[in-house]
Amino acid sequence: MNKSMPVSSWKRAFKQGFERKYIELVIYSYQKVLQKLAYRKPWENTRRNMLLEQMRKNKIHFGITFNIASEAGVYDENYKDTGRIDICCYLSPFEEQYIAFECKRFLKKNIIPSYIRDEYYGEGIRRFESNTYTGSASFGGMIVFLEEGDFPKLQKTLLQELPQYTFNNNIDDISMDYNHKYVFQTTHGKGRECITLIHILLDFMRTVST
Repeated sequence: MNKSMPVSSWKRAFKQGFERKYIELVIYSYQKVLQKLAYRKPWENTRRNMLLEQMRKNKIHFGITFNIASEAGVYDENYKDTGRIDICCYLSPFEEQYIAFECKRFLKKNIIPSYIRDEYYGEGIRRFESNTYTGSASFGGMIVFLEEGDFPKLQKTLLQELPQYTFNNNIDDISMDYNHKYVFQTTHGKGRECITLIHILLDFMRTVST
């Protein structure tokens, strides 16, 4: 009798393995960017491009050979452009499946509940819930850039505000699973399905020794 893993189970395990690799790659690349930080408070897309370039350089160390794109366009069934993904991490050479990461920049003045409601949720998480970024995918990520202000305050505010925008009013701290203190997981409604989002908080107010 053939006791090999069913195809669907194998595909699920393959995808979950790369989900973890991409999260680790984001964190590792952030640490590398910190080591050569040249200036403060760039535009969100500038910071995104810095992180993206480092991810491309480091991806082979994580066993990733697929393309990592910025501003990847997505469209609906009528081929109408519906949005652009900040960082698009592909799961095949044909670029049919991917993990979408949305980047959000915080300054001191933005560490408030209304900004999380209007920008982080309204212009970020909702794009996953509405299928704009994910199609049939059940996994995605939010990357936070703190360029100015109090990082503990940002962490506290996000932890307090995010649960009300989730499917189950809950946020899980999964930092112990990664080499980074600030990784959280939430579940959000997506039609009749749900999507898991990983939130990676990156503090660009700090520096590391080279």
